[in-house]
Amino acid sequence: MLPEIQQPKKVRRIPAQRDPKEVKKDLQALRKRAIELGASDAAVINASDVVFRKALRKQVAADMRLPSIHWPLEYPKDDLEAAIKAYQNGVFFRVKGDAKMPDYGGGQVSDLTHRETMQRVYEIATVLESESFYMGYHLAVGFATGNCRAIFCAKESRCWAAVKGRKCVQPYKGRPSMEAAGMDSVAMARAKKWRLPKREGAPLLAGLVMVV
Repeated sequence: MLPEIQQPKKVRRIPAQRDPKEVKKDLQALRKRAIELGASDAAVINASDVVFRKALRKQVAADMRLPSIHWPLEYPKDDLEAAIKAYQNGVFFRVKGDAKMPDYGGGQVSDLTHRETMQRVYEIATVLESESFYMGYHLAVGFATGNCRAIFCAKESRCWAAVKGRKCVQPYKGRPSMEAAGMDSVAMARAKKWRLPKREGAPLLAGLVMVV
């Protein structure tokens, strides 16, 4: 179940110009909100801090165990890296997994506890994205981790959002992951000096919401 989305007492209009001090304050509020929702680390980042690596997208494209609308991620008419770089700031966060959690890639997440942990990344991304919208940042966009079909719809015969004329059966939950978009969350976490998993193959359960 998604955490309750906290609307500001007054929903803001989209301003013609933004006060840099207010933006800075809002970003810090969203960072703190990520921690409240269960993130073990969260940081305000610049768009220039987002690291893209083509090898990640190739790795995702090769993992077709549970293909979905978001895995692999294909936007043939859009340059996702350019779109992200058009932002200025966002909130990068992660959720701590248990010590034995494997990297499921795009495959089914067999362990219920692991699936619930990964769901938390999606939930935080959804809440931050939604609350950013209420704060007047109408172009906020969030990314989670893993394959949303594997986490929310593994029992479905296919990803229905990928079928023409059908729609996602888990709206507001399913979304692209950082790795499917080619974003290197490990490199970004290392730049923030976050403590990384020591075990080889251990996943970093990270999410990103670009706000403004």
